[in-house]
Amino acid sequence: MSANRTELEQVALACRNGLMSLVDAKGSTFNGFPSGACGVASDIVGRVVWETLQYEGEYVCGRHHPQMKSEASHAWFEVGDFIIDVTYDQFQATGLYGWVFDRNDGWHALFPSQERRKGFYAPSQWPAYPFDGYKAAQEEVKKIGLLSKPV
Repeated sequence: MSANRTELEQVALACRNGLMSLVDAKGSTFNGFPSGACGVASDIVGRVVWETLQYEGEYVCGRHHPQMKSEASHAWFEVGDFIIDVTYDQFQATGLYGWVFDRNDGWHALFPSQERRKGFYAPSQWPAYPFDGYKAAQEEVKKIGLLSKPV
């Protein structure tokens, strides 16, 4: 099944809005969002995309971007021909707009080193799962009328 960009954009925006609701939440992984939250946010996006649209994807962690410090990394989630990145705006001058992009194009393609893994990590694979972020993203998805099927 080919991924539908419009559906992905709806889910990405819902996830972004949900995670933004935690920007000032003391003790949350998402306090200060989007800064420093790309990995955990990408896992949540992957889970919500699977639960709402049944699209499988890959978690990607890029390193050595020419516009970033050498030790910096960044993560996003890819589905079919698309990149979903709800945290890129923590970086300056990406030239990006929105939350869904064509794969292998633009700012993300400049990461020469990319580590990939299938799917997302389920709660049992985390020492402390970020349930507050997952719940916030799920609530936003429900607001737009998409039903979630928890894993």
